[in-house]
Amino acid sequence: MSYARTYRKPSKNTAETNKLVGRIEKVAARGVKTLTDWERGFLESLLTSAKKWGRLTERQSDTFKRIEHNTNPEVVSARNNWVNDWNDDKRANVLFAAEYYKQNPPYFAGPAERILTDPDYIPTEKLYRKMVENKYVTRAMSNTATKPLYMPGHFATVRNNYSTQTIRDLHALRDKRVLVISVDKQTLSATKGSKRYTILPIGATDTIVVEERHLKKAKKS
Repeated sequence: MSYARTYRKPSKNTAETNKLVGRIEKVAARGVKTLTDWERGFLESLLTSAKKWGRLTERQSDTFKRIEHNTNPEVVSARNNWVNDWNDDKRANVLFAAEYYKQNPPYFAGPAERILTDPDYIPTEKLYRKMVENKYVTRAMSNTATKPLYMPGHFATVRNNYSTQTIRDLHALRDKRVLVISVDKQTLSATKGSKRYTILPIGATDTIVVEERHLKKAKKS
């Protein structure tokens, strides 16, 4: 007697199959103007699978749910409103954030590159808020907006503290007067006192870039 088991294909639940097929067809219909060619082909493949097997794989299901969400009329309406409300201020904010992440990798490397190279690209509201409204970019923006303590053409003194002791270019300049040449327009750092200055040590011919926290007011001579 043979004890080999005979494989039986799982039976389909007709009601569940019809429900799944209906969902796929509904998504394909409401996304007719917004779906990409790949998404249309994917839904066609899902429809075939759903009719044949009555179910989707976990990966298929995850991708389908994402497409289903993106074609939801409320989501589409919110996205359209976001695009219509896009303005120069938001563009400036996201450009700043992109520059910040380019300077401070590795987060948001892909979106940052696209923002910096494609002037017509509008990130989703979710991506915008993640990139722009976190504490690090907010602090960097605040640092940029803060008025410089030292103005070009004025003198300052290099601090004598731990940070200047460990920076090679500043080690020999501690307590020395320097001339402020320029101040960077953007501060792409969330660290307090990170506004960047180009300075010229007295008697030198080469400039050095330092941060505000490395300087203090020069005593009147």
